[in-house]
Amino acid sequence: MPGVYLTTTEFFDDAMSAAKDRGMPGLRAVALPADTYYRSRANRDELKPVAAKAFAAIVDDLVRPLTAEEAKPSQAQKQLERANIKVTGKNYQDASEKVNELFLNNHWADGLPIVPPTPALVKEMLAGTKRSPSEVVGSAAPKQGTATVEKIAINAVMAGAKPEYLPVILAAMDGFTDKHYDLTHVQASTGSFTPVVIVDGPLAQELNFNSGIGMLGHGWRANSTVGRALRLALLNIGQTWPQVNDMALTGRLESYTFFTFAEDTAKSPWEPYNVSLGFKPEDSTVTVATSGNPIIYGGGAVGPWTGQGVVDQMIARINTNQGFGWYWAQTFVIVLIPDCATDLASNGYTRKKLQEYFYEKTRVPFEKLRPATIKLIQEAIADGRFRPENAKVFEDNLKPGGSVPVVQTVDDFHIIVAGGSPGYDLFFTYPGPNWAHQTKKISGATLTKAGR
Repeated sequence: MPGVYLTTTEFFDDAMSAAKDRGMPGLRAVALPADTYYRSRANRDELKPVAAKAFAAIVDDLVRPLTAEEAKPSQAQKQLERANIKVTGKNYQDASEKVNELFLNNHWADGLPIVPPTPALVKEMLAGTKRSPSEVVGSAAPKQGTATVEKIAINAVMAGAKPEYLPVILAAMDGFTDKHYDLTHVQASTGSFTPVVIVDGPLAQELNFNSGIGMLGHGWRANSTVGRALRLALLNIGQTWPQVNDMALTGRLESYTFFTFAEDTAKSPWEPYNVSLGFKPEDSTVTVATSGNPIIYGGGAVGPWTGQGVVDQMIARINTNQGFGWYWAQTFVIVLIPDCATDLASNGYTRKKLQEYFYEKTRVPFEKLRPATIKLIQEAIADGRFRPENAKVFEDNLKPGGSVPVVQTVDDFHIIVAGGSPGYDLFFTYPGPNWAHQTKKISGATLTKAGR
């Protein structure tokens, strides 16, 4: 008897493709109409008619005899070919335009012009790292494509990156393909989540990453092409495409380059962010984090502000947006401009004390927890979604008089110093089904002093 997979019409084709990729070519699926399912699922009475219309098809799929193919499905063999593509034109510009058209039509590019990844340019890119071209960095969701150093280098060429940037790109891909990073969610979710990419340490300065005014804007090759190389690598190796399996309903802001910037360690009153995680001052790192679009705080060049006021505004927002109840998964990336961080430091805040302030001021009294949220927390503890060392804090507080944190530990408030003077403080939040925040050391660089 076959299993039945429920999906919506907007996900149907990719659900079937994913099933075949996982060795389930005979899986039967029943598609629900997306235009009514999503609007109705919050109310059981409204959802019943949607389910009722699909019920007969579900029963039929469950009891109908297996076809010969379903009874003994053939196992598709994936052919990996290494062949150069030859494109000709009446001149170089014409050939380049044909390359761009070919890549876009095959969903290999992002819609902006690319640099044709010729063998010579890929070889030149690979010279930026000691890591072997055949080294497997990891698998890229959702299609679990194998990310090798060479494949990542090809995408870096397409993005217009310099060979010096490749070790940074590789370290970021180490983070994206880490088993604890929920790459499927950021790649395919209907929510407009966008990765945040933060470069830290001496290499950030050596490669001239922007960490000040305009750090999320254009004009800095390192920020722009490193972020774009990652976008292309995740697109091509993870095999995603808008309206196919990247279902961000309004798209992803900064989808071409992600939110890519460096920490301003020179102007920070505290130790570098990566040092606070246990790395050495001479280490260079990349942090990748999933986030919604940033919320802006502070007065910039217009209004007055205080560091304490900025922090308390962020806390007030957290305290009014606790409806998800995903306490085992939430992470926050808080980017403070150097002026704000210095103001807070002058009032006695270290980075750790500031994290503890966020942690304590956002705790939710047990009496304010909804029954559904309590059940979610209990289920998450039972099935291991809480880190074992943190579960007891929540268990001890799920009772009258207790108060539950909105994150698993104080370290889930990630505090970075970057931005202009004057500037705005940024508040990135991610209420995800799994925590998604990784910091990886940059290594293997051959063309720079740092990152070796």
